[in-house]
Amino acid sequence: MRYRQEELISVVAKLASRYTSNESTSISYEKARQLMEAVIYCIHEYENGGAGPGELAADDSGLPADMAYKQGYERLLDKVSKIRQEYNLMMEDFRHYGNRCCYDTLQEGLPAFFLYYDPRFNPMNHILTLDYPILIPLKSLCGADLMEIYVSCAHLEQRFLQKLPADYILYVLYAYSGDYEELIINLASVVLRNVLGCRIAGKTIDLCEYSEAELTRLTNFILTNTREDIEEQLKKYVDEMMDAAYEGDRVLGHYLKEDIRDFSFELKNAWSNNCLHTVLAVERR
Repeated sequence: MRYRQEELISVVAKLASRYTSNESTSISYEKARQLMEAVIYCIHEYENGGAGPGELAADDSGLPADMAYKQGYERLLDKVSKIRQEYNLMMEDFRHYGNRCCYDTLQEGLPAFFLYYDPRFNPMNHILTLDYPILIPLKSLCGADLMEIYVSCAHLEQRFLQKLPADYILYVLYAYSGDYEELIINLASVVLRNVLGCRIAGKTIDLCEYSEAELTRLTNFILTNTREDIEEQLKKYVDEMMDAAYEGDRVLGHYLKEDIRDFSFELKNAWSNNCLHTVLAVERR
């Protein structure tokens, strides 16, 4: 950030006056620190020019700190509005497939963000613990920046799952664990792995266990390829699936590929330990 500390303190002082409704000139050290973080957060929104996390700043026009803060705050409000729109769109056809964590986080928990998020005085606080795991790490993000990515990823997962038969999704989830409803798991990961397992084995996506011939194709694929080769081939299968069933959705495909490296490791390990059934629904339970 290019602003000097004295410029930021001036903005914080104005924000503190607004926080106390001009009734006091004194706030605690903790509150002053929070307001400084709020100012910096909004200035970062301005400097990013609406770009996503990690992208280069698009605006370097040299506005004074107070103007940069105001513009960043307006951009933050717009970001929250867009997050709300995407969340509402996701919930139109939302399904949690009986998983309590998915339901509690996405359907019951997320509305609290829109009710209680404080973009002016505490924009760093996204309110929620977000127990349902998505496929990408969010450790470096907070506030609306984190929620923007989280809701977008959750929406991508719903779009992926909605193209598949619900009875198939329930079948592979139950095959993964008889108490999957109570587990903290990523539903899209479990389903994607099974879809790719079918692709490897030349199996249709159905509720039947793998035939002997299909198991042979699956094990030969694992045996004759390195872990790295498996990863690359699975990524190609994801691209094929996007073209065949998801109108070439590269954003969704890129997101789903975040799970492929771990899946290739687990596939190799499961074959080595004679426990493919812990990764794929190879046999009816």
